[in-house]
Amino acid sequence: MLRTGLTCGWSVALLTVLVGLLPAEVGARTANVEEPIAVIVHERVAVDDLSLPELRRIFLGERRAWVSDRMITLLTPPRDSPERKVLLNDILGRRSEDQYQHHWFNKLLDDGTQVTPKITGSPEITAGLVREIPGAIALIRLSRVPRGVKVLRIDGKRPDEAGYPLRTSG
Repeated sequence: MLRTGLTCGWSVALLTVLVGLLPAEVGARTANVEEPIAVIVHERVAVDDLSLPELRRIFLGERRAWVSDRMITLLTPPRDSPERKVLLNDILGRRSEDQYQHHWFNKLLDDGTQVTPKITGSPEITAGLVREIPGAIALIRLSRVPRGVKVLRIDGKRPDEAGYPLRTSG
């Protein structure tokens, strides 16, 4: 009887350890799942689709207005966020943070650009600003896109379609 009690005790202990490890393993797998980064704009922006080169021109400040002559308000994600990594790597062609900052500094000096990108602090702030600013454009994880904004297609693809070019890990 003592032996059965010990075996049962070890079984319970082993099961407890294994169950304790399970959520960490599930979480680790979930953290590596690619998630689309949506390009969102104010719902009144008269554009539904952009090519990746057009999007790059917007985030470099080379295109300053929408088709309707409404000025573009560029909202950029915070440093070290997944959205910022997609901006630097996928949209801007593997630029570093320093290169992007240097680009905008030169733009201010060279052509007197008066409007520079605004860095947002969180996805919630980003979404709120896009809803309120008529020419706003921003990047946000697809799972965090709120109501009241328009999600653009990039190169003809929606973020939930195969072949969509803007994706991040975790």
